[in-house]
Amino acid sequence: MNLVYKVILVVTGCLLLASIVFGVEYIRNQPVSTNTHYTGSNRCDSCHMNEHHAWKKSMHAKMMRRVDAEGVVVADFHAEGITFDPQQAVWAIGSKWEQQFMGEVDGREVLLPGAWLNSTGKWKTQGWDGWTVPDPLKRCHGCHTVGLDIESGKFVEPSVGCESCHGPGDWHSSTMGIGKIASGLDAQICGQCHTRGHSKENGLFYPYGYKPGDNLADFFDEIKPYAAQNTSQWWSNGHARKRHQEYFSWNQGGHVNSLQRLKTNYDGRYGDVTSKCLSCHAGEAAVDNMSENYSLENVEQGITCAVCHNSHNELDQPRVSCNSCHSGGAFHHQPEKNEAHIACPKDANVGCVGCHMPKTVMNGGDYTLHSHKAGIIAPSETRDIGVPNSCGNGGCHTDKSLEWQESSFLEYYSKPDS
Repeated sequence: MNLVYKVILVVTGCLLLASIVFGVEYIRNQPVSTNTHYTGSNRCDSCHMNEHHAWKKSMHAKMMRRVDAEGVVVADFHAEGITFDPQQAVWAIGSKWEQQFMGEVDGREVLLPGAWLNSTGKWKTQGWDGWTVPDPLKRCHGCHTVGLDIESGKFVEPSVGCESCHGPGDWHSSTMGIGKIASGLDAQICGQCHTRGHSKENGLFYPYGYKPGDNLADFFDEIKPYAAQNTSQWWSNGHARKRHQEYFSWNQGGHVNSLQRLKTNYDGRYGDVTSKCLSCHAGEAAVDNMSENYSLENVEQGITCAVCHNSHNELDQPRVSCNSCHSGGAFHHQPEKNEAHIACPKDANVGCVGCHMPKTVMNGGDYTLHSHKAGIIAPSETRDIGVPNSCGNGGCHTDKSLEWQESSFLEYYSKPDS
């Protein structure tokens, strides 16, 4: 081979390599594509095996399953009180606290009239308007399926899948993971399903048209609590009474503004802002073991849902616990106050969540879900509006009368150092 051919070969190889590098960088620097489609969660498995396997075991992956699959039905179709023919059931919704069913009646898909309550072992057949207007396409499919076509009613996969939180994944997958996909800690991603309200476009019970990365408020009008008035969804003190309202509840608390306060309102009383501060004030730093790499300039999120909850695994197993930032007690910057913060003795094993996120949400026949509006509910509020309080909650002091709870709370927390 003469010199000319060698030069041509080398130049061609260099140009090819340069074009590949340029192409990869070009794709990598493009924003999340809006011209892509849903593929289903199984396509994610080849590159994201650990996350995919953990997700498959989670409740998200079990939110809507066919009743003929093994182990899906937990309801007792032979129990007294059932008001529909079990042969009509095609899809099961949920399983942990309660289970409902969808099926066909006269050729039309409907919500079958009844919910199996796991805590009571009984059927509930009254008290929900979903059985009055039993239309799954209007009520359920926006959150219980992936890639829903509202016109045809068809979807790519049932349950809450990878693309529910990351958006359509075909572009990302086709470019071997180089092309961007929605990924982050934005609480609006969870809020698309964990809040109640109606779509702005067509009145559906979910934010039709929303995709991760969008502004949720552009697509959805939330049902909000009324001041000084209990409703079917909310207690009048702003705590949730029904499930699927965690996003708005969280929005009322201090975690949502943890980073913004540091960026705009911090007066320097505790020293300069360092990466150590961000590990508790910024979501990106809180979930990253390399939190020293962060500064106020490269963080965007406060303490959001995905900081506390491991979204790729069982959601009730904390990703970051309260102790990560409040290890000495509630008063991180005033540790002298922590000694008297908790009235109960240490051997009572009282945790942060038990008092600051009491169970106010009725689900599955009992108060099983925690309020996500962080804060103490005093026993006096139980007397005034009926809401469960922080003392007689989740197994704590439930054997005591409301009068005892009120007097004990006032006696302890009226002390100057408590």
